[in-house]
Amino acid sequence: MKNNRFNKFLGVLTHNLGLKLLAAIVSCALWFIVNNITDPIDEIPFYNIPVEIVNADSVVNEGKIYEVLDGTDTVNVQVKGKTSVLNGITRDDIRAVADLSQITFLNTVQIEVSSKRNNSDLDFKSNIQNMKLAIEDVKRIQLIINPSTVGSPAEGYVVGNVSSSQNIVRLQGPESLIQSINRVEAVANIDGYSSDINTSVELKLYDNEGTEIKSDSITMNISTVNVAVTILAVKEVPINVTFADTPAEGYISSGKVVCVPEKVMLAGRRSVLDSISALNISDPLLTLKDKDKDVTTIINIKKYLPSGIQFADQLFSGNISVTAGIEPITTKKLEIPVRNFAAGNKPDDMDVTIKEFEPETVKNYTIEISGTAADVEEILANDIIGVIDMDKLLKQYDMTQWAEGSYVGEITFNLPDTVKLKEPYSLTLMVSQKKQETDEN
Repeated sequence: MKNNRFNKFLGVLTHNLGLKLLAAIVSCALWFIVNNITDPIDEIPFYNIPVEIVNADSVVNEGKIYEVLDGTDTVNVQVKGKTSVLNGITRDDIRAVADLSQITFLNTVQIEVSSKRNNSDLDFKSNIQNMKLAIEDVKRIQLIINPSTVGSPAEGYVVGNVSSSQNIVRLQGPESLIQSINRVEAVANIDGYSSDINTSVELKLYDNEGTEIKSDSITMNISTVNVAVTILAVKEVPINVTFADTPAEGYISSGKVVCVPEKVMLAGRRSVLDSISALNISDPLLTLKDKDKDVTTIINIKKYLPSGIQFADQLFSGNISVTAGIEPITTKKLEIPVRNFAAGNKPDDMDVTIKEFEPETVKNYTIEISGTAADVEEILANDIIGVIDMDKLLKQYDMTQWAEGSYVGEITFNLPDTVKLKEPYSLTLMVSQKKQETDEN
């Protein structure tokens, strides 16, 4: 009985089997078409998705440091899925991850893209499949911070001292990058300033060619320092030099001294500069001793700067060239008229005459002078006055008052300091009591 029922059921099931299968297939196809028409598959792009790095310790713990290359730390992602699912996805839902524990021998890491929701219903395709890395040993160094300035202070002012609040910075980064650092600069802008400034500035790294080095893989214990800049007033003053000693026998200083440079620009506080009219130099190297020709000497005048004063030009070392002229001594005889001689400080109660000039035939008195050719040539006999100072002569004879007699006294001539007498010259003064005048009746 049961077998009959089963055979009957089997017959119904297999009757027109092909048509029944076709109907099932058509039904499924119709369902799929209708479903896609109402909720179709679509794609939407998401740009510049940052790649999250995980398990970085697997590199760092080995004393290494990594740097992402070729911009592979961001990706563009195409997300594919049903419209109903895609409509709920935003850029914040997209996640790109690079697991550094899975790094390959080529220093690449596969980038895994996913979504924070509906992940199983979506397909992801990124424009970059692998993150590229440069992995190097970590290098740590300390460098001196070089404080400096940019720009120009106000007219009539220069930059004085420049200092920073800290002198050393500690850096860490990839060995190749750290080794390329030549200097660390802290640059303060002083354009237009006429007074001291103190400002916070950012530290900048430079290579040997002066190109700034910028890299997120370099870390510093400090990123800024305070830079203090002293702004000083300037003033140009002449350089005056003095030579010591005398030249060789038969020679004389011409008095011509040439300084190169002749003037120097000084910098300092205005109150100090106002008290300086010249830079006066007397140096042991400036000597004419035993010289018979022009002397040129190089000296450094920095040590002669007043306290608180410096050279306005920081590139000027202080070396100057000084040349002193030397020439043979020139002599000349002068026939001075006797009328040009006199006794100075003559006492009122005494008559004084010059014994050597009493004969009427004596018209001139001859002296010989020496000096440079130019100085000697300028001296004219008629312009020279000879005087015997009687006060000085009184002391010379150890007397308190004059008595009649003859006295020999040295003559003083009105010669310039640059001209010398060949030898001392003296005259004899005849001193006598004045005769009293009597009234005639």
